[in-house]
Amino acid sequence: MSLEDWLNKRWYPATESGEVSGTQLPLLAPLELAFRHGSRWRKQRNQPEPLSVPVIVVGNITVGGAGKTPLVAELGRWLKERGRKPGIISRGYGGRAKHYPYNVTAESHPLESGDEPLMLHLMTGLPVMVSPKRAEAASALISEHGCDVILSDDGLQHYGLWRSMEICVVDGQRGLGNEHLLPRGPLRESADRLRSVDMVVVNGQPSALVESQVGEELDFTMELQPSRWHQFNLDQTSTLKIESGPEVGPCHGVAAIGNPQRFFNALRDIGFTVMEMAFPDHHQFSQQELQLDGVTPVIMTMKDAVKCRDFWQSHWWAMEAQAQLPDLFYQRIHQHLQSFEPA
Repeated sequence: MSLEDWLNKRWYPATESGEVSGTQLPLLAPLELAFRHGSRWRKQRNQPEPLSVPVIVVGNITVGGAGKTPLVAELGRWLKERGRKPGIISRGYGGRAKHYPYNVTAESHPLESGDEPLMLHLMTGLPVMVSPKRAEAASALISEHGCDVILSDDGLQHYGLWRSMEICVVDGQRGLGNEHLLPRGPLRESADRLRSVDMVVVNGQPSALVESQVGEELDFTMELQPSRWHQFNLDQTSTLKIESGPEVGPCHGVAAIGNPQRFFNALRDIGFTVMEMAFPDHHQFSQQELQLDGVTPVIMTMKDAVKCRDFWQSHWWAMEAQAQLPDLFYQRIHQHLQSFEPA
């Protein structure tokens, strides 16, 4: 068992009744206290300058996947359809570009850009800029691409970035786990942070645990629905969207995301019998790892597929999931943009 798996079993020991049980890791309490003080210090020392366009940060307060990236993609599409010029910024976790800010293109390699920024560019066609200093990435999108709205994929705790709106995404099943801060629990900030953001979006129908933890702070629920199947072209620079996917039946499900079980469950919901292959989040695949029987469909997330373009095979498929939100959510976004006054 990996350290990540060991911690997850203790961070997210939720019961069906909505109570938190299991090990609370009391020996890590001093480290949790140090992390709490460090988090407060980082927040207080940053006084970023406002930007000339709205900056909407979509993040979470837990480690691991909560569904923020599909929400960023959906917001980008929605804004583009309404005549705006959105751009996406990201830290580019897992990538090491030769220079920053780094402009993501269809030809980018995930070892340079990071997997999620490349996925977002391929899925949306929007300009995506990567930098550990997100404010630099935002400024580059404004000056080089004329973007009039900036969407930050993650970055709720990156206080060097000014923001006009904050959206926090919470996993509908795992919630805030044992409600402890790192490393004793999965929280990057205390649960009180939910009171200061503009919107709290729960990914999936909230469990009893999430209802008890989030309570009145919950604004909207979001559903991730399979929307399109992708395979990669031979030139390895773009994806080919196709009408029909693999035949429903046995498949190898491949996921290197924060919560792989959510992906496997989604495949089962549409009829597949899934042989699960879970890897650590942001795992860099080798061709040998996916040399299976050569016949059974291999289905992976878009985030994982972009890391396999160099050795893509014809029986491999990537499933794109699209975020679905109520109309009132978009009305809140529209009202924010209408009320924004440039710096």
